[in-house]
Amino acid sequence: MIHGRTLNLSQLTLAISAAFISGTTAAQSPDANHETLVVTGNPLQMTEVVIDADQLDKRQANDLSDIFRADPEVSIGGGSSVSQKIYVRGLEDNMLNVTIDGATQSGNIYHHQGRLSIEPELLQQVEVAAGAGRATNGPGALGGTIRFKTKNPEDLLRNGERYGALVKGGYYDNTKGYKASVSGYGYLTDKISALATISYSDHGNFTDGNGQEQPHTEAENKVGFLKLVGDITDSQKLTLSYDRREDEAFRYHRPQWVPSKKNAPINQEMIRETITANYTFDPSRNDWVALDVTLYNTDTSLNHIEGPWGDYLGEAKSYGGDLRNTSTLGHHQLTYGVEYRSDEGSLGSPIYGSDKDEGTVASAYLQGDFQLMEALLLTVGGRYDKYTLDESKGSSLKHSGFSPNIGLNYEIVSGLNLHAGYAEAIRGAQIREIFKLDGAKSSADRKEERAKNTELGINWHNNGLSLSAVGYITKVKDVVGETETKPRELTNLGELETKGFTARAGYQWDLVRAGLSYNRSRPELNGQPLNDDTKGIGTAIGDTWVADVNYQVLDSVEIGYNGRYVQRLTDVATGYDEKAGYAVHDIYAQWLPLTNDDLKLTLAVKNLLDKAYRDHASYGNNGDIAQGTLEAGRDIRVSASYAF
Repeated sequence: MIHGRTLNLSQLTLAISAAFISGTTAAQSPDANHETLVVTGNPLQMTEVVIDADQLDKRQANDLSDIFRADPEVSIGGGSSVSQKIYVRGLEDNMLNVTIDGATQSGNIYHHQGRLSIEPELLQQVEVAAGAGRATNGPGALGGTIRFKTKNPEDLLRNGERYGALVKGGYYDNTKGYKASVSGYGYLTDKISALATISYSDHGNFTDGNGQEQPHTEAENKVGFLKLVGDITDSQKLTLSYDRREDEAFRYHRPQWVPSKKNAPINQEMIRETITANYTFDPSRNDWVALDVTLYNTDTSLNHIEGPWGDYLGEAKSYGGDLRNTSTLGHHQLTYGVEYRSDEGSLGSPIYGSDKDEGTVASAYLQGDFQLMEALLLTVGGRYDKYTLDESKGSSLKHSGFSPNIGLNYEIVSGLNLHAGYAEAIRGAQIREIFKLDGAKSSADRKEERAKNTELGINWHNNGLSLSAVGYITKVKDVVGETETKPRELTNLGELETKGFTARAGYQWDLVRAGLSYNRSRPELNGQPLNDDTKGIGTAIGDTWVADVNYQVLDSVEIGYNGRYVQRLTDVATGYDEKAGYAVHDIYAQWLPLTNDDLKLTLAVKNLLDKAYRDHASYGNNGDIAQGTLEAGRDIRVSASYAF
């Protein structure tokens, strides 16, 4: 059956990936958690990167940069945490389909700040699938998919426990900041379990590698999370969750830029609320039915209080659902379903009035996985998406299209797999950037964007040694952006092309794991490298290497190292400066002083050598104007957690 085939491939790659991108060492238990590359039975995205809660805990992850530290295909820039954006193979997260427990995060509030906010402590797992791929990846996934999955009560309970609690506190030397959280979890009845978490953090201004304090980079974050899980029957489960995150600070109007007369500090408040419901029905005796239904509502707002243009309140609201079923037919599997999402973006100001965009996307999809032979897996599918957009005082647009995909995975010999795939994805007109709803409108003849992604890769594993490589070409036709000449408008700018290569190697010996991974991506728009002003599309990033070494010193002590090396970027757009290379080193140590793991003491040092650098994914230099802030210098983090 396809389930069995997927499991075999996943077990193989689990061993591979533990060596070449894991930040943890070999644990004493075969059930140990670690960051992995997993094979999902999908030739189109053969090496999905999966980051788990155990790894985030050891890194003392506090923002997006910490989450994706060990993946060379993902870059995070922006200086302060509020400015961080995700770039996958050089493409900005606006080009991706990003979900939290299946709830699409579709709004783009302000291009001077990141659009995604998530508390790492809530995460059980993060999945990254780069490039257009499966029909099940959702609408608009031109550059890939990122799926954040939060913890369930059962993830925190030990065997035999009915309830428990976890308290955690941490100190961050660079920002003179602290973070504290309290979680309670357990069974309310034999059928219903619950998890509740409250987290608070307060950080001052960070200091860069030159020893200079960066003013107005402080942050105060409040997080509340509640999840209920009901096992209705042996085959039915209902999950309800509520996630609220608040960020408040007195920071620059454009927080990723250095201060200037046009960039004064103002009071800002950003809030994200997500409500999600998930229902699964999977009867063990019926291979035709494995139903999965997700409904969600997400509200994100950014409030500029008494700014240079008065009070500005931007809000992005989305609600929608995904209804899918999986049928197993002998050695084959079909997944099919429908999706719907409604988006609303509004901008209100007592001085300039209000504007509102409204949009929808409706989809149907089918993905088949066919085990043609024991060693050969074929996957083929497609999805149809229909978009509508009504712009405030602007155009009304309708776009639609079909996106096919096909791929093969062939096991040449035991331990050696070759995979190839081709996939398309379309994205029609969506609500505009919220803080620019009173600005550029869409041209009346604007077309949908269409991505075409081709990949060829190979995986090999033998006796603890692993090698993996994948080459890819992604082309996005009629990519949409804002024209530079006035009157400015959103229109099709041309063709975006990314050619790249990712390689990973690793070795596991006894209690030591060592790995090295590499990525080269070169996104170009109409033959010119992307630059730091290609808002909403992406930017050019130098070749990136990531090294990991991890060692289980004792049963209770683990140490690790992560190094990220980014080469100088000389191939830049006309009129832009080259980007200097840099190397950043991180270390961690975790000690479990008790006979069980109730008490965890963790030390992590980010940017160990106090390097002064600007991440290539940050806004850099444009001519003689230094726009972007440097990244934080050395940060010594200590934390303690106790479960009881």
